[in-house]
Amino acid sequence: MRYLEEIGQSENKCNRVIGHQKLHSIGLQIASPLYVSTHQTFLSYKKTHQFSKTCIDEICLAFRTIRKENNTRGVYAGRAYYVPSYENPPGPRSSSVTDEKIIIQEIKKLFDFAIQNKFDEFGAQIGTILHPFISPKVPYGGGSMTPSPDGKTQVIIETIYGVDEGIQTLPHDSYIVDYKKDCILQRSIAVKEACLETTSQLTISKVSVPLHVQKVAVLSNQDIVQLARAFKNFVTIFGPHRLEFASQPEGIYFLECVPFRPVMSPKGMEAKGQVKTICSVEDIPTVTPFDKIIYIDPKVIQRRNMDVITTLAFSLPSKRIILYPGSASTAHAATILREKGHILVFIKQELFRSEDHVEVIVKHGEMAVKRL
Repeated sequence: MRYLEEIGQSENKCNRVIGHQKLHSIGLQIASPLYVSTHQTFLSYKKTHQFSKTCIDEICLAFRTIRKENNTRGVYAGRAYYVPSYENPPGPRSSSVTDEKIIIQEIKKLFDFAIQNKFDEFGAQIGTILHPFISPKVPYGGGSMTPSPDGKTQVIIETIYGVDEGIQTLPHDSYIVDYKKDCILQRSIAVKEACLETTSQLTISKVSVPLHVQKVAVLSNQDIVQLARAFKNFVTIFGPHRLEFASQPEGIYFLECVPFRPVMSPKGMEAKGQVKTICSVEDIPTVTPFDKIIYIDPKVIQRRNMDVITTLAFSLPSKRIILYPGSASTAHAATILREKGHILVFIKQELFRSEDHVEVIVKHGEMAVKRL
C-alpha cells in the first residue's frame, strides 16, 4: 500500500491537487517536490486514529526529501479534501514545519478535522498535500489573479508584501491588465504599513513593513505583465480560474488555482440591524436569533483561524448575512459560508464594531453596507 504519491500520480479530485497538476502541465513553477496522501491513508488512520510505522516512515521520508531539496524552507501540510457536498471544503491552516514529529501531528489534525466535520461522506477523497512552504518576506510578496468582470481579456492582480493572505484584510497593490495587449490599464499602489509573514514554525503574524518600502510597488511593471501572460496561457487552456502566487529571489511560484465563477447578488435583498462581531469560536454560541448581520473580525483571517469560519458555517441554524473581510477575488475561504446558505457581503478593509447599526443593500449589482 502506498501512503503518499507524487503530484503527477495522484488521482485525488480536489481542486488543490487538480490545480497543481494544471499549473505544472503548462510549465508554471510550483513548489516541489510535492506529495499527496492517498484516501487509503485516511481510511487506515480513521480506524484507530493512529498511523502505522510504515506510514510514518513514508511520511518522514517525503519530509526529508522536501527538506533536502529546499534546505532553507520548512514543509507545508495542507488539506486535499474532495467532498461531493462542498465545492471548497475548508481545513485547519498550517505553515512552515521543520520537525518530523510536528508534520505527523499536522496531518493528524487535517484528518481529524475532516472526521469531525463529516467530510468523509460517500464518494469523498480525504487527503493531505506536502510541499516546501513558499514564504515571502519583505521585499518579496504574494497575491492573486482573477478574471476581471469588465473585459474578457483582462485580469485583476492584487499583491502585498509577505504571504498572499494579507490581501484579504490589509491595504495592498492592485492592477487591471489587458493580457492580450500586454497593457496595464489601471494601477493602485497602496501604502502598505503591515503585512503577514512567517515568524516561527507554524506561526504567521502581522508585522510592520519598513517605512522606506511602504509606498513602493511590491512587483515591477515587468513582473505584472509576466504574471498576466501566465494567466492568459492558463485560462486559454483551462478557462476562468483564480491563481495565487508568491515572489521569491529565484522567480514567481504559483501556489494554488481554483475555478472562478462570479456570484450574483440577490435581487431586492435589504436588511437593517446591529452588527454582531465574531472574533473566536467562543463568540459563536453567543449569536442569538436576533443577530441577523454577523461581522468576521479581520484578526480571524490574519491569524488564519479558519476553524472559526467552519464552526460558524455549520453552527448557525438559519440564514444570516455575513460581513467578510476582503473581496470575492481574495476571500475564497469564505465559500463554505455561502454553501451553507448564508449571504456573503465582502467589505474589503472596512472595520465595524458590535452594535454598529448598518443597512445591507444591493448597489450597482453588488452588495454593500451602509452605516446608519
